[in-house]
Amino acid sequence: MSFLEKIFGKKENKTACEYALAGEYLCAKGQSNKAIKEFDKAIALEPDNDMFYASRSKAYKNIEKYQEALKDIEIALKMQPEVALYRKIKRQIMVFID
Repeated sequence: MSFLEKIFGKKENKTACEYALAGEYLCAKGQSNKAIKEFDKAIALEPDNDMFYASRSKAYKNIEKYQEALKDIEIALKMQPEVALYRKIKRQIMVFID
C-alpha cells in the first residue's frame, strides 16, 4: 500500500485539497508528470485556488515545460499579486525562457 493510499484509502470522491496534497507528495518524490495530473483534478474542482496553479507551475518547471509553468504562475499571480513566492517562482521560470 502506497503512502497516498494509506492517507486517502481508495476513496472515490476526493476533495480538491486531497488531490493537491497528492500532487505535492508526488512532486517531492520526483514524479512531476503524475503530480500534474493530480493538480489538474484539484483545479477542475476548485479553479479559483491560486495555490493549485502555483504548485502545478512548479511541477511543469521540474519537467522543463517552461511555457506551461509560466502560464500557471501568471494565473496564480493574477489571483494573488501580492504573494512574493509566486513572483519568485516566475523569476525562476523566466531564467529558462529568456
